[in-house]
Amino acid sequence: MKNRRMSKKFNNIYEEALKPENIIPLNPEKDSFVVFSDHHKGDGSPADDFKKNASLYEYALSYYQKMGFNLIVLGDNEELWENRYDQILGIYRNLIKKEINMALEDGDENNNRKKIRISGNHDKEISTKSFKIFYKKIDENILDNVLYRDGICLGEDIFLIHGHQGRFFDDIAWRVSRWAVQFIWRTIQRIFKIGNDGPAENFKIRDDLELAYYQWAKKKKLLLICGHTHRAIFGSLTYFDRLQIEINHLEKTVGKIHSKKEKEKIKEKIKNKKAEINKTLAKRQGQLPKSFEKKPEWPVPCYFNDGCGCYTNGITCLEIEQGTIRLVKWQRQGKERIIFTQGNISQLLNYIKESRPIDEDFEPELKDTAFD
Repeated sequence: MKNRRMSKKFNNIYEEALKPENIIPLNPEKDSFVVFSDHHKGDGSPADDFKKNASLYEYALSYYQKMGFNLIVLGDNEELWENRYDQILGIYRNLIKKEINMALEDGDENNNRKKIRISGNHDKEISTKSFKIFYKKIDENILDNVLYRDGICLGEDIFLIHGHQGRFFDDIAWRVSRWAVQFIWRTIQRIFKIGNDGPAENFKIRDDLELAYYQWAKKKKLLLICGHTHRAIFGSLTYFDRLQIEINHLEKTVGKIHSKKEKEKIKEKIKNKKAEINKTLAKRQGQLPKSFEKKPEWPVPCYFNDGCGCYTNGITCLEIEQGTIRLVKWQRQGKERIIFTQGNISQLLNYIKESRPIDEDFEPELKDTAFD
């Protein structure tokens, strides 16, 4: 039932985004976009999950602004389940202004073009009448030139949506969820002065939800980009999947190497990758992540997720630049931009249109660092 509800909402939003007046033209060889989501900007208190990465995010935005990227904010940008909008503006006004300035514009050819943002469940309040009344009372104009949408299409084959749509407590009864967070979890955070140093998602719910994303995108033969789950995914492969692929690749390679020194280097890499797998499993209470397809068949590379802005040691995003899509981690230490993996968009779309599973062409070379 819940997956049918999600599919129906995704279908409706996709059809609306695909209308000629709404579609965002995409020239894969020239256009550059960067996709961030799930910052959950708060009020600067210990309960503000984004605070630790705020300066890093501003640094990353400056990089993308200099490089000529358009910014796509994919929902849950502000944490309105826990804070009033004026409280968030008091801390992050300049950062939000910068985001709006970099955001892509709607397709309206008239002079009243607006900057596009995509709404999530934690910033859905902006679309309500009560928010508009509140916004007018505080005499603000920062959002006057902003248009909130539920989803957008880059060309006809790339669809971006936050991903909460169709879930009862995130979409339909979101006011109840907001109340619970604001008056229960928020209070606990304030009393004990704790933040949330990583995705707080229930991994079982997340696995089921992402499987539904994958199945929808595979059926529609689209490259789907979501946020919401706080788990960075590239080409329908989780970090866990990619670690397994890399280990298999390294184990095949080590048998072909004659140099003892080179063998030891590869064995050390294998050891590090296996340690990362054990670390991931520990967080999941020993339970293996749910696969999108039954092994040994690999999935079709149709589902992507940009991750989030509140990881313990940085933020992740997706870059679309001159025909290439990349999963990027901005590491807090040293403000380093790390490319985890990348692929040619035309090649990916060919796989998706043919419902062709991932093969050796997508074997990654992962950096020795974790997402969280």
